Amino acid sequence: MDIVRTIKALGDPLRLRVLAAVSQEELTVGEVQEIVGSVQSSVSRNLAILREAGFIQDRKEGTNVYFSARRDMPATAQELFKSLRARIKDLPEAKGDRARLENCRRRKLSRSRDYFETVAGDWERIRKSYFDDRVASLAIEKLLPRNLVLADVGCGTGSLTFELARFARKVIGVDLSQEMLRRAGELTKEKKLANVDLRLGDALRLPIPTHSVDAAFCVMVLHFLADPQKAIAELCRIVRPGGSIVLVDLVQHKQEWMRQEMAHRWLGFNYKTIENLFRAAGAEAVDYELTGSYAGEKMLRNGNQAVEIFVARVSLKKISVPRKAKR
Repeated sequence: MDIVRTIKALGDPLRLRVLAAVSQEELTVGEVQEIVGSVQSSVSRNLAILREAGFIQDRKEGTNVYFSARRDMPATAQELFKSLRARIKDLPEAKGDRARLENCRRRKLSRSRDYFETVAGDWERIRKSYFDDRVASLAIEKLLPRNLVLADVGCGTGSLTFELARFARKVIGVDLSQEMLRRAGELTKEKKLANVDLRLGDALRLPIPTHSVDAAFCVMVLHFLADPQKAIAELCRIVRPGGSIVLVDLVQHKQEWMRQEMAHRWLGFNYKTIENLFRAAGAEAVDYELTGSYAGEKMLRNGNQAVEIFVARVSLKKISVPRKAKR
């Protein structure tokens, strides 16, 4: 019966289009509805059928439910999906679906970028009003060796970058916001820091060569990103074997207001999620430490419940070079 249900799930053109959309991007019902141009009741019913057949999964966060293709599809579902995936593009509506999906992606990215472009001039005050400066020191305490080449992903106006520059040989700061980087550049000149290299770039496609840094920091950035899995994979890519990644972010919470006021896409992450993200990227042991709640004065003044922060550190496995046999 399972194989019959699985085959039937892909016997409808609209369901194929829905599956194609959520296999490329995690989407809400409303976003799927927009992409395939169908009514909500039909989209919801087809998502339910695909979920029951093992093709997709859903994730509830706050008041939203997100749908994506399962990475661990049952064998039959996986075989069918692989065989059909390349042919979905031949459906008459496929080209329009792809264009609408791209528009949806651009809109979400633009929303996040516009937020940071708008607040760049006042970012330090805003950042401190929500989370105090101990957040940066938490990251630095996890990596003490000197003379390293470091990456600060999502560097903003450079608060952590400049702290790292005090003991690093070189710090590469990457941010998606041109205005944030402009502010960081002004402060770099003001502080006369010759070892800071600022680069415009996306955390999901870092402008840093593979295995070129000793360690990467990603502090209070992951919850802003569309695809945390891809971001973690990029961090693992740029760090040399034997190097380290330090990730500081919010523990999973229910503070829905952060989506509207601070453009958060994710309401924090629990240990299991972070462990799974790193393991999927090829990393092994994850050191995940709860640090307590570091609320800035705005959160406390507004009576919002303080959100706990975690520090995760991962040491990437060294590549073992086989010894040459003695002659």
